[in-house]
Amino acid sequence: MVRRVCHRVPFAFGIQFSNLTTGEVAMKRRIKFAVLVIAIAIAVFGMTTSYSHAQKKGDQVVLAKDRFKNLKVLGDMPADQLGKVMNIFSASLNVNCSFCHYIDDFSKDGKEEKDTARKMIAMTFAINKDHFGGEIEVSCNTCHNGRMHPQSRPSLVPTEHSAGHGPRPAPPKTVPVAADVIAKFVAAVGGDKKIDSAVITATRVEPNGKTTEPETISYKGGKYNLKTVYGKEWVTDLWDGTAAAKFSAEGPHRLHSDEAEQIKREGQLLFPSAIGSVYSKLEYRFTNEIDGRKALVLSATTAEGIRESLSFDEETGLLVRRVAVTPTVLGGFVYQVDYSDYKAFGGVKIPTVVKYAMPNMAWTRKVTDVKVNVPVADDVFAMPKF
Repeated sequence: MVRRVCHRVPFAFGIQFSNLTTGEVAMKRRIKFAVLVIAIAIAVFGMTTSYSHAQKKGDQVVLAKDRFKNLKVLGDMPADQLGKVMNIFSASLNVNCSFCHYIDDFSKDGKEEKDTARKMIAMTFAINKDHFGGEIEVSCNTCHNGRMHPQSRPSLVPTEHSAGHGPRPAPPKTVPVAADVIAKFVAAVGGDKKIDSAVITATRVEPNGKTTEPETISYKGGKYNLKTVYGKEWVTDLWDGTAAAKFSAEGPHRLHSDEAEQIKREGQLLFPSAIGSVYSKLEYRFTNEIDGRKALVLSATTAEGIRESLSFDEETGLLVRRVAVTPTVLGGFVYQVDYSDYKAFGGVKIPTVVKYAMPNMAWTRKVTDVKVNVPVADDVFAMPKF
């Protein structure tokens, strides 16, 4: 039986697009996660097919109204976007799913907040259609920005962007070359040194800083297996070199194509020196500031045409941020991963602290032990048969 996916959306390099599933929700119930209500709500939405054979270009698009009940204004959007859109709503207003929904029946009417939400969604669609040629320029977050009620009065607190406050960022004296940025990064993490296999022990830390789960990552020849244990339950993300999967003892969990892509990226970029083979096109875009340090931002495109953003510390050359955006009818669903505390194992540096964030979901991976070039059985990466 295929399980439903609750969008925690993808990611890589240590990234983990590993999404919350209904199985994981049950696990989190048992250990009383503070974020449970949001996880349950989103679990109702966002489903496709198992493994990495999710909806792709050329496949028939399944509409939300054909998969879900009682959709009044979101029925004509792709069904695969619904979970992410719900996360965007929650994050934009800083509320959980029970704000609009009855938890025992998400399709049920009766809450004034749901009626208001429908009016607001219709208004947003109309604004984009009538004033921006159908481009998604306005979303819930444009006005709400993390507040339940939009703030109509401007803030009186000066910001660095206010007139007369702070200098305009100066353009670089010379435009960085993407190939040079990548070469510096590869040199910084160990150059040509190769890791054939590894077993990594880590701890997943939830936003409250107290709730943790043990993780084990197995790697061999680009194949990747992440096992996260929630009490007596477990969930595995797998990339076998050809396809991605997410499963538990209950069976396989559904994956969207972008989620499968990010599990794949975990395997590809676990040891960062392989970055040059993952992206077929890299271009310098601009210089940003991350945690008070200058970072060179590259647009990175895979051979499959998937575009991401990579930020490298200008001084150290290390990758400090990776961002992927999945389009939805109400704006991009952003998945951001921050990398820090690089340490060398077998002559190769990897980030030992990796922070994941997306609308209404965040967690941190802290690596505690790395064993490189050790025996790892092939069956660890075998696709399960359910």
